[in-house]
Amino acid sequence: MPGAWVATRLGVCDVRSWSRASVDLPEGGVVLSGPNGAGKTSLVEALVLACLGVSCRTAREAEAIRTGAPALHVEVELRGPAGTVHREIGYAPHEGRRLSCDGAPVKSLADWRADGSVLVFLPEELRAVKGPPAARRRHLDRLLEAAEPGYAEALAAYGAALSQRNAALRSARAGRTRTDAIAPWDAPVAEHGARIVMARRAAIAQLSGPFARWLDDLGGGAGGEIALEASPAALAGAADVDVETVLRERMDAAREREVGAATTLGGPHRDDVFVGQRRGDALVDLRRVGSQGEQRTAVLAMLMAHRAHLAERAGLPILVLDDVLSELDPTRRGLLLDAVVGEGQCILTTADPAAARAAAERGARVLVLGEGLLVA
Repeated sequence: MPGAWVATRLGVCDVRSWSRASVDLPEGGVVLSGPNGAGKTSLVEALVLACLGVSCRTAREAEAIRTGAPALHVEVELRGPAGTVHREIGYAPHEGRRLSCDGAPVKSLADWRADGSVLVFLPEELRAVKGPPAARRRHLDRLLEAAEPGYAEALAAYGAALSQRNAALRSARAGRTRTDAIAPWDAPVAEHGARIVMARRAAIAQLSGPFARWLDDLGGGAGGEIALEASPAALAGAADVDVETVLRERMDAAREREVGAATTLGGPHRDDVFVGQRRGDALVDLRRVGSQGEQRTAVLAMLMAHRAHLAERAGLPILVLDDVLSELDPTRRGLLLDAVVGEGQCILTTADPAAARAAAERGARVLVLGEGLLVA
């Protein structure tokens, strides 16, 4: 198994509320503690930018630039299975990204990304099991973006092609264009959609066993099950080599209905993830009948299962839990801390002194933020 990823030093310039910051990060558990508005999540966002080249909070990097500043800049010393690299990223609205490794410019984001180096969990993701299908898709996609080279690009390409196809459908319904103007968009939607479907399928297959184990370890009980509910339903029995063909055929067959609806009715943008638990002879759908605690435990079990999978492929990733501890009851919080503190580098943020103490009792180092500065 490859080694672990560790960020040893983070430098931030003009990111959100931070004009400048430099943080030495120890190995193991690290708690960024401080009141709301102290900049904890902004440091997390900066770390993700420096590892993956994208923000974990917004699809528009310009929103991460400090108000009044022309650009942002982040650098990190990142140690991975292949050694330590000094990574830098800059972003200016009219210039785009500037990337470098050990001082050497890198043109391609795909070549620069440290895939699998960091997994981030945001508080809104605790509601992914209870929320709409889009929340579960996004949760799975965020995990895949951290692990699968090219997945983020495939998602973006699919979204762009889908947007164009839906525009053609709206135009056809309004009578402004003929229905044959829709057909040119079928191919790119099917091509990029097939890649997404296959990646999601593979991920769920690899995560199902670890998910069940982690659900039990985190206090959720035995019998956990996850599955991809693909759209259209015909994909359920299709082999990977046939996914693109099935997507094309379904779009062709649904053309009239889609013109009437002015939208694409099937495809990975309508997938869902089943999250359940076998209790005796019954398979319980936690999305609909699970308690809040059970649902949150299930989401965390998915995260930990993915981290274990990444550890085997690319090294144990840095785990970032942003303001998650305060959302858990003391029992589940303790079980989570027992699982993550001391197992590679884990960076937690919290405004709750009790949560920070609980992490410190398990060996985590607490860094206190106040008034925009690291004060201890």
